[in-house]
Amino acid sequence: MSVAPVGTPAPSPYAALDGKGVRLRAPVGLAIALAALFALAIGIACYAVYADWNTRALMEGLLTDPAAVSDAELDRGARLTGLVGTIQGNALFVTGIVFIIWFHRVRTNAEAFAPGADKLAGGWAIGAWFVPLANLWLPYRIAVKTWGSSTPYGADAGYRRFPLTLVNLWWGTFVLSRLLGWYGGMSYSRAQSPGAARDAATTMLAGDVLDIVAAVLAVLFVRRLTAMQHARIAQGPAAAAV
Repeated sequence: MSVAPVGTPAPSPYAALDGKGVRLRAPVGLAIALAALFALAIGIACYAVYADWNTRALMEGLLTDPAAVSDAELDRGARLTGLVGTIQGNALFVTGIVFIIWFHRVRTNAEAFAPGADKLAGGWAIGAWFVPLANLWLPYRIAVKTWGSSTPYGADAGYRRFPLTLVNLWWGTFVLSRLLGWYGGMSYSRAQSPGAARDAATTMLAGDVLDIVAAVLAVLFVRRLTAMQHARIAQGPAAAAV
């Protein structure tokens, strides 16, 4: 029996091949990058909450006493809202790209763990996010299938139990935050009165608060699913090909 030289690093469990000869790919690096990006997104969302609250307060002031709110204050509030919206949009774009790459990777690994468990082709882990209306459901469906297929074995050779609570909370909060953000932004751009602008700012504020919650849940989801896959592949090539 050959013995590896002293100091030779142990091979990564991701070097193993699945039953179809496809090499598994580690999602750990992408998960770390996503944790940093989501932390940034949370910070930006906190700033957006301040901007929304400021706009709401200015509109409330106009309704109560128009003379108490200066044009300079309104101009600063409008510029702040526009700036935060631009920054949020750019941050969401970058985070979304990295998240979709990670999502596709874990979906591909899941196919090695449980071939055929998800009847949708692996490419839908990318395409599902860009189909109008269907993107409110398909990514969640893929996430659920990937979660189930990535469950590692327990000490008794049975599957360990990982409830879908985290997946459900993350997806529900994410979708609601996106809908509120979209509706609030559209309403704000069309507002013709201080009352309408105040109501739109309130909706945007609620959406940004949910953005913070959704980002925290997304980090937990990414970390948990990545850890599940790492544990599953560490159990050996046989486990990956079951």
